[in-house]
Amino acid sequence: MALTRDERRTLARLFVSTFCELNAVLMLMPLMTLRLAARHEPAWIIGLFGAALYGAVFLVTPFAAVCARRIGLRATYVLSGTAPMLVVATLAVTARLEAWFLAAAVLGCFGGLRWVSAEAYVAGAAPAARRGVVIGAFETMVGACFITGPLLVSATGVEGALPLVVSGGMLIGGLLCLIGLPALATQGEERSHAAFLRLVHERPVLLIAAFIGGMLESAPATFLPVAGLAAGLSIAAAAGLVATLGVGGFICQMPVGYLADRRPLGTLLRACLWCVLLGALLAWPAARWSALLWPVALAWGAATGGLYTLAMITIGHAYTGVALIGATAALVFAYAAGGALGPALAGLAVELAPDTGFAALFGVIACMGLVLIRGPGIAAPTPPRPD
Repeated sequence: MALTRDERRTLARLFVSTFCELNAVLMLMPLMTLRLAARHEPAWIIGLFGAALYGAVFLVTPFAAVCARRIGLRATYVLSGTAPMLVVATLAVTARLEAWFLAAAVLGCFGGLRWVSAEAYVAGAAPAARRGVVIGAFETMVGACFITGPLLVSATGVEGALPLVVSGGMLIGGLLCLIGLPALATQGEERSHAAFLRLVHERPVLLIAAFIGGMLESAPATFLPVAGLAAGLSIAAAAGLVATLGVGGFICQMPVGYLADRRPLGTLLRACLWCVLLGALLAWPAARWSALLWPVALAWGAATGGLYTLAMITIGHAYTGVALIGATAALVFAYAAGGALGPALAGLAVELAPDTGFAALFGVIACMGLVLIRGPGIAAPTPPRPD
């Protein structure tokens, strides 16, 4: 079943707009932190600055369904793409630290709305028979932005107006793509708060999958380079482990989406958790054989991307309207919570067992996930099979 012309146009607008906006945001955060470092701000200030962004994302996601219900999903999507222009303007006119903290909070708040609204829009606009491959393609594009955004900072440099002009231009380009974007219905009898909590009651295993995915994104990105240095890798090679995590997440999305249109989603979720467990087993002897860290990074990166993408495909099949937005917000909320908790747990595990704590932690997480992610909470209405 091929996409219709209108479906292709709508999805193209969503893809290109999100690509432009996300690249701009992924330019602005490293740009600000690098400028703070160049000003010799204390490390704790820079760390708190980064936390302001993710803290704002965490706080705003429960209210995404409220916003979309009151002003519409399209208006929420457009608004969330406009607000980062305020950050560009702030960087252009002032270097005051408190103004930059406020800018990071604004970026996080509207970035959280954009995250939820973009995921919900794509899931709602995609035809049921092709939803898996469409969401897989979208997540692949998002993964690519985590490479291209920072590379744009490398190309433009940190100083001067050029990086601000480029990021601002991409934001404007993303907004222009939204001209003619059709609205999706977000009304219904369900209250916004109930829509956010509905996923908790009906499909808690998806929240577990998203939570684990968030932990797998943040903890390995923080501690795999440390493990690499301890195993004898150079600084450049240890940093390359983080890039390998990104590669794993990037290459898995389309195959996962393709399989999700043809195979039971519960089976695929558990396959991702087996991938986590395999990585944990390989990481166990990595203190002596550092080469094992590369397949570990690849496996965990693929599992991270797969868990989140499969959960998003499931709720795309199961919900519509305001319920879809609320479920998406709950999924993002769980993912952000896992991302916040992951480094703390990994740090404790490494403190208790420097050589094996990291691998043991993720082995336990994988086994718990395999026990918990099963049963009726995974099931979603079966879409028509693609031709």
